[in-house]
Amino acid sequence: MQEKRNLRLLITLITLLLITTGVFFISGRKQTPVVDKKLFAVDDLKSIDRVLLESKSGNVELQYNGSRWRVNNQYDADRDMIDVLFATLEQAEPKRPVASALADSVGKALQTDGVNVSLFIGDKLQQNFLAGGNDVKTQAFFRRADEPTSYLMVIPGYRVYVSGIFELNEGGWRDKYVFGFNWRNFQGMEITFPAYPKDDFRIAQDKDYFGIPGITQVDTTRLNNFIDAISLLTVDEYVISNPVTDSLKKLPPTMTIRVKDIANREYALHLFLAPGQKTSVTGLLNDRDGVRFDSRKIEPILKPREFFKQK
Repeated sequence: MQEKRNLRLLITLITLLLITTGVFFISGRKQTPVVDKKLFAVDDLKSIDRVLLESKSGNVELQYNGSRWRVNNQYDADRDMIDVLFATLEQAEPKRPVASALADSVGKALQTDGVNVSLFIGDKLQQNFLAGGNDVKTQAFFRRADEPTSYLMVIPGYRVYVSGIFELNEGGWRDKYVFGFNWRNFQGMEITFPAYPKDDFRIAQDKDYFGIPGITQVDTTRLNNFIDAISLLTVDEYVISNPVTDSLKKLPPTMTIRVKDIANREYALHLFLAPGQKTSVTGLLNDRDGVRFDSRKIEPILKPREFFKQK
C-alpha cells in the first residue's frame, strides 16, 4: 500500500512539474515578443549619400559630394566620425520594446528632445526614425517615424550609448585638422607675435628645402618638427557660440599662424593664451570659428624665431 501511495505521489509531482514548466514556457514566450533586429536598418547602407539630423538644438546635414563628406555644405566632415556613424547604423539593433509603464514618457521625450534621423540615397528617403535616450545617457531609444512603439537600442557586445552619434552638433562633425596640409601642397607660413615682433618669422622654400629668411644657419630638425606639428594640429572642440567668437575678434592674439598652400589659399589661426591658463588654449580659426585645444598640442608650436637658429 505504501509503495502504491508513493508511486501515485511521484506521478502527481511529475505531472505538476510538467504543467508548471509548460505554463512558464508559454507565459515567458508571451512576455518576450520577437523583435525584428533589422527594424531600423537600411538594405543598401553603402549607397547612403545624405544624412539629415534634425533637433531643437539645430539641424546638421551630412552629404557626400562624390569625393568626401561635407557638413551643412560648408565644412569638410571628420572621416572618423562618418565611419562611426555608419558603423552605428550597421550594428545597432532593438533589444526589446520599451516597458509599457515607460512607453508614454519615452515616446514624448523622443518627440520633444530626440533627433529626427533621415537617411537618403539621392532624393529618395530610405529610413526615418527618432533617436534619443534617458536623462543620464545610459540607455538609447529609437522609434520609427511611422510607428508608436519605442525600442531600447544596443550594439551587441558593447556597452555604448547608441544615440550619442546622432546628437553631435555641427562642430562635432567637422574635420578636426586645422590646416591639413602636407609637404607636397605646402608653400609657406608666417608666424607673428603681436606683443613681441622680434620673435616673428617666416618659413619659405629655398630651392629644394624650407628655410627661414634672415637665418643663415637653421636647425633643420627643429624646423621640420615644427612644420610637422603645425600640419598635424587638430582641434579638440569647435566653439559654437557667436558671443565667444565675437569677443575673440576684439582681442590681440598671443600668436598668429598663417599658412599658404600651392594654390595660394591662405588659412589663419590666432591663439590666445590667458595668464594661468594651463589645460586648454582658445583660438580663432580663419577669423570666423572659435576653437579650443589641449595646451599640450600648442606647446610644440609656441616657438620664437631664435628657437630655430643652429647652436
